[in-house]
Amino acid sequence: MVATSDIPADTSASLLTALADEISSSATLLSSHIESRRLPWPSFSADGPRQPICDDNEEVSRARTALIEATRSLHALAVGPIYLLGAMQVLCHFEIPQNVPLQGTITFHHLASKTGLSEALLPRFLRMAIANFYFTEPEPGLVAHSAWSKPLATDEKMRACIWFRHAEMLPAVSKLVDMVKRYPDSPEPQDTAFSLAFGDAFFGYKERHPENMVQFGQFVDAFSGGSSADSAESIARAYPWETLPNRALVVDVGGGIGHISAAIAQAHPHLRFQVQDFEDLRGAAEELMESKGVKDRVEFVSHNFFDPQPEPARGAAVYFMRNILHNWSDLYCKRILKPIAESMGPESRIVNCDIVLPEPNSVPKAQDAVIRALDLTMLSMFNAKERSTDQWKELFASADGRLKITDMVGKPRMRMDSLVEVRLLC
Repeated sequence: MVATSDIPADTSASLLTALADEISSSATLLSSHIESRRLPWPSFSADGPRQPICDDNEEVSRARTALIEATRSLHALAVGPIYLLGAMQVLCHFEIPQNVPLQGTITFHHLASKTGLSEALLPRFLRMAIANFYFTEPEPGLVAHSAWSKPLATDEKMRACIWFRHAEMLPAVSKLVDMVKRYPDSPEPQDTAFSLAFGDAFFGYKERHPENMVQFGQFVDAFSGGSSADSAESIARAYPWETLPNRALVVDVGGGIGHISAAIAQAHPHLRFQVQDFEDLRGAAEELMESKGVKDRVEFVSHNFFDPQPEPARGAAVYFMRNILHNWSDLYCKRILKPIAESMGPESRIVNCDIVLPEPNSVPKAQDAVIRALDLTMLSMFNAKERSTDQWKELFASADGRLKITDMVGKPRMRMDSLVEVRLLC
């Protein structure tokens, strides 16, 4: 068995193999112990032992501890920090990451004096973060960045991830039981765990607190650009946009400031785009199109997607939506889809970019757990949901009986979301 202290501390390739060796060695020792003592094998089945491997044997105890530590570290390296943000809200509020030097160390005492977080509390929060792979303590009382904490010093979008998860998602999730008891099966966006926590539906709350919209937008950008989700560039590559006619119009429904349209426009210069969203996003959208060199082909139009499509958007080649419908219950999704269906021509299609829930036991549990967590997040925040293939089919048909799924682009061209193509078929 490899001693845990002998595992390389750096993030080189040797760390992955050293951790794997430690897992194999520890698991072999534990298996031999279980077999020799004729103990029940650990199992996820209903009749598996309630208590994990537990013995007074010191060598077995060390092997179990080493197995736990190595699997935890290997999992963390594979998953990355966005799903293991931990108790970081206080550290980010007091700007701890920005005040730890990018190279070298700083004493706890000096860091406390620079940030205003008391010298008594700072080590408690820092060591909790260190236990979750944020920061390191190379010597007692000295802190340095780790691979996970360093981006928090330089990337405000990563800090926005922590803010949103702690400041809004966790308070909302804590009200899920109250929501389920008070509003069973309600389709209304105000009957949510979020509204119980904050006194208003999500988008109503954002209107009253516009300062939070900046951080929310940064969170969405960070999540969308991470390895767990599909970037604008991957969407531009995944769908056969090149097959659309010259000068075909793509309507980006609820497209924000137009990141997706800009990426597709750059990759496919024969297409035109209309980005639809609220008027207060116009300035940022036009600035983005200018910076991407596509302002002559991408137009921003102020539009509420519950309203009928404006005349210039009628008969468009594509009505594109990304992560719009998963924010709404079926009742409201129908209200979004009906005006689009009414404006579609015979060659029009909807391209909907959203998660498609996998069938039970069809994907690894680690992947399934992430998707199911997102589903419950949609429930707590919006009274909405992620949907399976059958649920998507039912939703489109319920909005307009002619809407049929004609194609679906998932892995490997897409990472988490799928591109669902829908056409009018009589």
